Parts: sequence; C-alpha cells; structure tokens
Amino acid sequence: MLTYEQETEMRCRRAREEALEQGIEQGIEQGIEQGMDRLGALVGRLIDAGRLDDAKRASEDADYREALLAEFGLQN
Repeated sequence: MLTYEQETEMRCRRAREEALEQGIEQGIEQGIEQGMDRLGALVGRLIDAGRLDDAKRASEDADYREALLAEFGLQN
C-alpha cells in the first residue's frame, strides 16, 4: 500500500513524463513545419530565378539543398 506522499510522487512523475513527451512531439511537429516552409521558400526562389535544374537537384541532394539554402539566406 502506498502512502499519500508516494502516490503523489508517482502522479507528479507521470505528469512530468507526459508533459515531456508532449513537448517533444510538439517540437518535432514544429521542426517539420519549419523545414517544409524553408524548402517551399527555396523552391519558390529557384523557380522565380529560372533554376529548375537546381530545384530538382535540391529535392534529391541534401548537401546541395543546404548550400542553396545558405545561398538564398534561408538557413537556420
């Protein structure tokens, strides 16, 4: 049988763990959204500049995509 303090401690621990999990999930979702926004902005700028081949390559090559993000000032 648990004491009141032990039960309260367990409830607090569970609440902290749930809050941490929720925060991690929200952070991941926010990171994905920001990444999609950056990629969308990059593709839009490449299309506006008539650089369709670069847009295609950026969709396939992460290192090249990062270089283009830096070129257009879209890095983190």
